[in-house]
Amino acid sequence: MKPLIVLYYHRILPFEGYDIDVNTFRWQLSFLKKHFDIADPEVLYDLKKGKKLKKSSVLLTFDDGFLDNFVYAYQILKEFSAKALIFIITSKVRSGGINKTTEDYTNNLFIPAKEENALKKSLYEGDLSEFLSWDELKLMKESGIFEIGSHSHNHVRIFSSDKKIGEFQTDSKVHWSYEFALGKKPKIKDPIYPMKSYLATRRFFEGKWEKEEDYLKRVEEDLKTSKELIKKHLGFDTPFLSWPWGEFSSESLEIAKKLGFEFCFTTQKKAFFKDDFCLIGRIHAPKSKKAFIRKLLSNKYYLTAKIYAAMHK
Repeated sequence: MKPLIVLYYHRILPFEGYDIDVNTFRWQLSFLKKHFDIADPEVLYDLKKGKKLKKSSVLLTFDDGFLDNFVYAYQILKEFSAKALIFIITSKVRSGGINKTTEDYTNNLFIPAKEENALKKSLYEGDLSEFLSWDELKLMKESGIFEIGSHSHNHVRIFSSDKKIGEFQTDSKVHWSYEFALGKKPKIKDPIYPMKSYLATRRFFEGKWEKEEDYLKRVEEDLKTSKELIKKHLGFDTPFLSWPWGEFSSESLEIAKKLGFEFCFTTQKKAFFKDDFCLIGRIHAPKSKKAFIRKLLSNKYYLTAKIYAAMHK
């Protein structure tokens, strides 16, 4: 059985920095074209119908819905006649407007910030300037280059335990959504607790545990809102869901299935062998060429892919 390797990306930058730059991305696509089939997301429907891959294949996915995916990645994918699946945080999508892209312009392009703080700024300042608009997503979908999936509506972490692991200090390295989890601006000696995705756990907040029924209602409202917004703005009912940080619970998984998500993606480090279409593993695309080659070739064949998965549980 040939494996389907699902790679996941976040940002494609016009400079070398905190994520993959355009030159590295172009090299990666060139490597994939030589050694693999770059699959259309439609391959998932074929696999679900029982069809087999003729060749080891790679499905490209992008998380969060950053604007650089349109300005830079979109055009490079076109160059290689490659397709991809993008998972958007629907609360982060801008209301309108289409940016310039590298296809038609060489000047005045959108340049991402030099530091990765777009999610934090969008949460606390309402700054969506680093994210895609509905108009851009519509164009990307209609081009046939991208399919669109959900990456939830809210995309934050919350306290997942009542076991304190520290106290906040001015130099504390906490997750960017710590303030959201705490429910206020943090002060010195405020408690720090373990955190998980908003969709993966009941919330421990202000010294109390959220009721189970409130947790289930919250998850359903989030996923339902995301699905409905995609249908409202883009005109179709997406079957694709990528769990934020790859985190979910058995309850949230059942809610996703009930809402019509047929293909759910995790961050489990493994190739996909048609075992469970709602637990599709993905492998992060590294910046290093050596690491990229090693990961891809380790998952190209059945036996080596199984060994890789076992080593990365």
